[in-house]
Amino acid sequence: MIRDPDFSKVTFKVNASGSWANLVTCAVDRIDEVKKACEVIAKGSRIKFKYVDADGGTIEEFSYVQNWRHGYCWHEPKRGR
Repeated sequence: MIRDPDFSKVTFKVNASGSWANLVTCAVDRIDEVKKACEVIAKGSRIKFKYVDADGGTIEEFSYVQNWRHGYCWHEPKRGR
């Protein structure tokens, strides 16, 4: 029997050298806390973070965005054209 995906949790992933690795899984009500911790870890480095749902779909990503702020921030992932 195939279990239903658990959408009450998300998995944060980290990328520092070209591939994504699982960092931590948390309940959806703790997303903001984990995002803040990721921002602290990222200070002064070129590290990226993202969090995914139970199906593996990226919800949000922390990486460099060339926009009016020209810097690292949380943003929606780029989608296919």
